[in-house]
Amino acid sequence: MEKENFAEALIQSLKNPTRAAIFYQLVRKPESTATEIAKTLGMDVDVVYYHLKFLRKIGLISEPRVIVRGNYVEKYYSLRRDFKEKLLESIKQLVDKEKEMNVEEFREMVIALFSVVQSIISGSIKKLKRTTVEVLSKIREEDIIESKIIFCSHKKYNELLNRLRNAVKNEVLETFDPTEKEYTIIIIAIPKLE
Repeated sequence: MEKENFAEALIQSLKNPTRAAIFYQLVRKPESTATEIAKTLGMDVDVVYYHLKFLRKIGLISEPRVIVRGNYVEKYYSLRRDFKEKLLESIKQLVDKEKEMNVEEFREMVIALFSVVQSIISGSIKKLKRTTVEVLSKIREEDIIESKIIFCSHKKYNELLNRLRNAVKNEVLETFDPTEKEYTIIIIAIPKLE
């Protein structure tokens, strides 16, 4: 797949909230079955299969690894092996394509990205409810969880947004490792939408 085609495929997948959520699940846990993904996202497994087929068709995920267990077959889906390399090669094109989008395409993209964030938070809430007291005590002791909601003026919003952008400028690509997904940092800046 050419760089431009990879960038376009990634954008097309992220524009659809369901596809974006499924894609995120594969980033978090490679070698997932459609049933595991459906359960995590609270979706019908047939919907997940449909979107996995689309993601395979556009080349973002590999052909599934098939395991025969007795009288049934399990298919394990994962990102294509060269995903990180393709992403790094395509990042400039992704930024350019985002700038070329019309307003409706941009709206779809932002909604899809927020849907991925919603999926991440929903999954974290489910896991947090099942987390043992020992694990929660360790998290609290190590002080490794953070959540802040900041309401501010337009001027302060732009100041903080620029400081955040500068602070994490290269972190997204430098820290992306498809084999290390134990921790997630989400930074969301939501401007006035009216």
